[in-house]
Amino acid sequence: MSLVASESSVSVIIPTMASLARESLLKRAVESIRSSSVQPIRIITVVNGSKFDTGVCEWLKSQADIQFHYSETPSAPAAILRGRELVKTEFFSALDDDDEYLPGTTDQKLAVLQADMQADVVVGNYYQHCDNADSLRYDRLADVPADPLEALMRFNWLHNGNALFRSKAVGLQYFKDYHAFAEWTLVAYRLAMDHKKVAVLDIPVFRCYGETPGSLSKSDAYFASYIPLFKRMLAFSPPRHVARMIHRKMGAAYHDASVAAKQNGFYQEAWKHHWQSLIMNGGLRYLSYTRHLIL
Repeated sequence: MSLVASESSVSVIIPTMASLARESLLKRAVESIRSSSVQPIRIITVVNGSKFDTGVCEWLKSQADIQFHYSETPSAPAAILRGRELVKTEFFSALDDDDEYLPGTTDQKLAVLQADMQADVVVGNYYQHCDNADSLRYDRLADVPADPLEALMRFNWLHNGNALFRSKAVGLQYFKDYHAFAEWTLVAYRLAMDHKKVAVLDIPVFRCYGETPGSLSKSDAYFASYIPLFKRMLAFSPPRHVARMIHRKMGAAYHDASVAAKQNGFYQEAWKHHWQSLIMNGGLRYLSYTRHLIL
């Protein structure tokens, strides 16, 4: 084990394809991790898939503070799971290879967990970078500690780069059987259902690039992933009031799927999704949409 690894109390997992096109972004992510703490950090890179560049991989292997691992499976959630398996430090976090931590923020998150030994995870705010401008992502992050599960029904307070986890409290089970396109939502849900204590650091701790807020709700990936996700959530037998909120979200997702199917000329699918939206909690709000399927 290297000197860096032996001194580290924090590991950061980076899932990456290590492609030549993203080399500069990956190196930016690595440098941002280093600048986020005055202490050494163990960086775990999990290169996944077959699009890697040999030179980029060699650079990763040459870095004293980076633990390199390769996985044939081209999947970021699977890479996060593999990275979690490799964590040997007291705390861990994650970062996409095209995002960046803000200076000093690992130390700030770590201070929160060290001050509150009962906290299992701390989540921070973050900047969404779009059209060459930053916007602060959360405006109600302070609501999370009181009821993480209900807060999750209003917004996903867990992102790939905004958290620091206490390793002994957040084990492999939270990352197994992940849900594509919504893996962090499911992790947050599992943590909340297990009554894990969530602390908050309501300052921006990282910058997220390339994502448009709300864009998934208008994509095919949303229709393919979020309705099954809501079904999985219900299978955990949440409290009744939370189940009602999930059903309401399912109704909205079915309605969006119906609109998309109609626009694509799939009227049978549109009717099926519309019917599903009507029978969900709050579904009567979509009743007037019926005329659009009749006309």
